[in-house]
Amino acid sequence: MFKNYFVFTLLTYVSLSLVSQDLLDSETLNRCKHENCHKEQIEKIVSMIIPKESSIESIEKSAFPGIYKVYYGDLQPLYVSEDGMYFIYGQMFKIDMRVAGVSGDQYGTFKGYEPFIQNLTEKDELEKRTLLMKEIKNSELISFEAEKEIYEVTVFTDVDCGYCRKLHNEIDEYNKIGISIRYAAFPRSGLGTDTFNKMVGAWCSQDSKMAISKLKEGKSLDLSFCDSQPVSKHYAIGKKIGITGTPAIVTKSGALLPGYLSPEDLYKKLKS
Repeated sequence: MFKNYFVFTLLTYVSLSLVSQDLLDSETLNRCKHENCHKEQIEKIVSMIIPKESSIESIEKSAFPGIYKVYYGDLQPLYVSEDGMYFIYGQMFKIDMRVAGVSGDQYGTFKGYEPFIQNLTEKDELEKRTLLMKEIKNSELISFEAEKEIYEVTVFTDVDCGYCRKLHNEIDEYNKIGISIRYAAFPRSGLGTDTFNKMVGAWCSQDSKMAISKLKEGKSLDLSFCDSQPVSKHYAIGKKIGITGTPAIVTKSGALLPGYLSPEDLYKKLKS
């Protein structure tokens, strides 16, 4: 969300912060001896450098000793030192050792190890996306369920999107091979637009499956609004989890698969 904007904002905003009333004294910077204090200090310092429209959502210990994860509205966290004076905005990796082979002689059995690189940032993003997806209830989704379900995915869709229509035209094929499709709303043109209004109408319809099918066929329907529509909510969550276009497929494990995938290709992805 802030990849291109973040460094510029950091440089300009830090310079402004240096003359603000929130300056930190040396006693504050050197007083921490325990985790809660580290979190308080990190929160105070990082709050001074993130974009003004952002706020810190959580601060958690990372797998990297002495480093904390700071979430502030982006899917990817800032990795911040426990004193709050250093941060990384990018990928973090861990080197694990795994058994590569086993050998033995008259003295016993010996295991050989090799390094295995794990992407911790990818893991953090997966966990954060899964947590955000839990905010969407099944009752808010327009579901086309497989009779013999093997997998289920949430598809962020737009009724005026060409590839969304292609996916929907093949909905029976997804269902036949055991994939249930559950639609969340993501009007690419934004809130308050014509597409947004159509999608609100579909979600408010007594027969939402019929309504969304007709809209994806390009047909006009006499649709009404309702207070319980979740389109705005879905759109906001979609933005948070990193969706920029449709269709966008999210698996149960939190993986994001952007773009159209045929029934066969999606099945292979889910099986792998």
